[in-house]
Parts: sequence; structure tokens; C-alpha cells
Amino acid sequence: MTPTQLNIINNIAPMLISFVALIVSVIALVYTAKTYFLKSGANIRGSYTICSDASCEDKYVHNLILENSKDRAVVIFKIYLKLGHNYFVEIDDFENDPLILKPFETFNQEYEPLDLYSDGMGRILLNDLFDDKSAKRRIVLSTSEGKYTVRKWIDYWDPVGDYFQNYMTEIIGPMRSTYRGKSYGSNAIFIVEFKFDGEKDEVIPIYPRDYEIKKFKKFNLTREALESKVTLENFLLERVVEGSLSCAEIKVHDLADWRKEVYESETKGVIKAKYQNWFTYYIFGRIASIYRNYRIKKQNKL
Repeated sequence: MTPTQLNIINNIAPMLISFVALIVSVIALVYTAKTYFLKSGANIRGSYTICSDASCEDKYVHNLILENSKDRAVVIFKIYLKLGHNYFVEIDDFENDPLILKPFETFNQEYEPLDLYSDGMGRILLNDLFDDKSAKRRIVLSTSEGKYTVRKWIDYWDPVGDYFQNYMTEIIGPMRSTYRGKSYGSNAIFIVEFKFDGEKDEVIPIYPRDYEIKKFKKFNLTREALESKVTLENFLLERVVEGSLSCAEIKVHDLADWRKEVYESETKGVIKAKYQNWFTYYIFGRIASIYRNYRIKKQNKL
């Protein structure tokens, strides 16, 4: 290496070290600033839905979501929906038991229909104000640090919006038969509830081929026992009499009959889902939806 090259390296090295030190300092500054902003003040996003249905005359907030975006808890005493400049509609009251929205926590609550709105002196009608687009609506919180206005909206997505844009959109929901909050699947044919003296009740699901396995400690089920609710109930009662099953009471629930009643409309016609390609859904489906909306609009005018 020549003396000239050594001289260039000696001149550049301090500059590189200074540049790296500057980058490290900027990163540290950004991290410190982010940490400070996360722990100072409040940053709450929110969203709500207004409901209007046959249950009551007045529109009301049906669902409310609040999301704490800070690494700092917020104590909330009351939640309001501000309509325009001077109307504060109470959504929820936590004065007796304040709501503590923990760091990065979400509050999600549904509200039931109401009888009327009152300003303390008499009934007040708000439906026109809810419909007035010029009246700005904001969620306002009464917190331990004073008034807080929620300005950031939670971009909550729902496929229902896609459906009204394109009627080829299918929104499919799972349906479960549950007993005491637990689902046992479509293959379960019976639910047997055993009641014991002074002990917890026990619930056991029965499946079509349970006669092939050891379902109970002291005896096996038989194929004939699973033919109906009555045959299963009699079979289990016989085991109680002979002493191989010890319980105070047995209840057998027939899930097949229950499903037949609950899923009556679903069992009338079964649809097999077929793949729709990009063109069919996004082009043909969209055009068909626009045309359908046009026809409905035209019919409504008649």
C-alpha cells in the first residue's frame, strides 16, 4: 500500500466513524422519542355503529369499540357521542366503577334498544340529528385527565360491504350445536348428562361408532343401544341397576332431532361451493350487481 493510499484511508476513517456515530445517535433519539410518546398522553381510536330497527323509535349506538394505542392505562368515567357542537349523548356510565383501559387493550361493548332520550326536563328527539350529515359526530370520553375526544377511527372491515358492491360475495357462517357452552360436532348423535349426589354433573357426547371403543370404564356400549334415545337411556339405566354405573340421574338428549328442528331451512337445500375465477367474480359479478341495483332503483320509483 502506497503512502498516498494510507493518507486517504487515514483521512476517511474519522469521517466514517463520525457518520456511524451519527446514525446510532439518530436511531437512539427516534427510539427514545417513540418510547416517550407511547407513555405520555393518550391515543385512543374508536368506532361505533348506529342502529335503527323495529325494537324502538329512536336510533341508538348499538356497538362501540375503543382501542388504547399507548403503553399507558386510561381511566374512563363516561362515554359520550357528541352530535354537532352542543349535544352529548351518553353511551355508557362507569362513574361507580371506572373503566380502566389498559395499555394496548380494546374495549368492545354492545348496547340494547332504549325507550327514549331525555335531557332532564323532557323527551328529546335525535333521529333527525343522527341523519344530518352536516352535524359532525365524535366519541368523547370523560377521563381522569379530563375531556378526551376520539379523533382516530378504527378501520373495521366487514364483508357485508363487499356484498352490497358485488352480490356474488357469499358470507358463510359456522353453525354449532352446543350444550352448556360446548360444541360436540355434527357426528355427535346423543348428549348424555349424568347427575351425581354431591358431585359435579358430567356430560358425555355419544358418536355413531362409540360401541367400538371403551367409552365407559366398566362396560361397553352396543350397536343396538345407539339406535335411539330410548334404547340408549334404557341401556344406561340397566347398567345402573346391575351396579356397573353409579349415578343419581341420567338424561339423554337426541341431537339429531334437535338439529332437524333448528336447521330446518339449511337442510331443505344443500349447495356445493364452486370456485369462481377472477373475471367471473370481479368483472361479471360487479356488472351484474350494478344492473340489479339499477333495476331495483327503477322499480322503487314506480
